[in-house]
Amino acid sequence: MAAVLRVVGPPGSGKTLLIVSLVEALRQRGYRIASAVRREGTPQLDPESERLIAAGAVATVVVLAGGGRVTVERSLALPALRDIVAALDPQVDLLLAEGFEDAGYPAVELSPPGAPALATAPADLIAVVSSDELRGSFASFGPGEIGGLAELVESAVLVPRPEVSMQLSVDGRTVQGSGFVTDMIARPVLTMVEQLKGVRWPSAVRLTIRRRPRDGWHG
Repeated sequence: MAAVLRVVGPPGSGKTLLIVSLVEALRQRGYRIASAVRREGTPQLDPESERLIAAGAVATVVVLAGGGRVTVERSLALPALRDIVAALDPQVDLLLAEGFEDAGYPAVELSPPGAPALATAPADLIAVVSSDELRGSFASFGPGEIGGLAELVESAVLVPRPEVSMQLSVDGRTVQGSGFVTDMIARPVLTMVEQLKGVRWPSAVRLTIRRRPRDGWHG
């Protein structure tokens, strides 16, 4: 499951610029980064997609001719960060989240010159980016010190991707699976199980799937 880092700060403080810089710095270190942003209002879509959403479609996927896609889902409730993480590709290492106030996730706060007291709970705050000299139980970086901030994120937030193995047995016969099969089955299952209440970091998951034999069906 991807790690999460919240980027917080008042409007106009440079949150998006900081996230862009972190994506570039961490990508160069070999990490796969995703981002999430909370915005007011409705995203700008093409007229056809807007008509589909207005008609009540629960989701609209816009496939871009140049590669990639944009998915817009209709939801009555704002998704929590854990819901967004659960929907990510299991290969993603880190989600950078802008505009989310979900407690319990590490955060970097941007503090403009002369800004009032920091808004992030001390337990979540790992770093402050500011041109002012701030002191506390957090790391402090200037606006241009992206390299140092990336190193902190790597050591304090990112964790090495655990090695995952899978033993597949079909009708009592062990079947050897390739790394691709493990990525397609084992990692998504682990990601979903980790979202269950009371489950923290499972070291082993046993899943048995049964279906009625073909000759058990009678027409």
